[in-house]
Amino acid sequence: MLTELTFAILKYGFLILLWVFVWLAVRSLHRDIEALSPRKSRAHRRAERRARKAASAPATAPATHPGTTQMPISAPASAPASASESTGPALLVVIDGPLAGSSVPLSDEPITLGRSASNTVVMNDEFVSSHHARVYRDPSSGEWAIEDLGSTNGTAVNQRRISEPTVLPARVPVRIGATTFELR
Repeated sequence: MLTELTFAILKYGFLILLWVFVWLAVRSLHRDIEALSPRKSRAHRRAERRARKAASAPATAPATHPGTTQMPISAPASAPASASESTGPALLVVIDGPLAGSSVPLSDEPITLGRSASNTVVMNDEFVSSHHARVYRDPSSGEWAIEDLGSTNGTAVNQRRISEPTVLPARVPVRIGATTFELR
């Protein structure tokens, strides 16, 4: 009788241990796939929606957040926009992806992004071209702009794929592969 009880305990203990192992393996694979996926997780999308709602609320008061008034296309250019140029963004900050938390200071030199080691920001991502995009100060307007350099998978500014150089206001998310960044 003791041997049957010992055998049952060992059998069920082994099954529990097997299920824990399977659960840990699936969780690990899910995290790996999520980290390499060009599509954001549902939690990140929800957080971005909340951030956009919060950013659009102060759009009626451009003096406090000058960058948010430039997000909608119909936003009027007024005196606070010229104030934002003098105190414009100083950093390119990676907010999501493998390089999250890193930043590059903005200067008069263009910032190139891609897989190649010759870029300012090197992205080790299979969805990024070797010379994917560049961020630069537009000489005619003095505003920051981004240009897709003919990449295969494209560049999305505020969730819209761009095909020509586009003005890049502060706090507008840009997605290249699995990486999202913005100017601050």
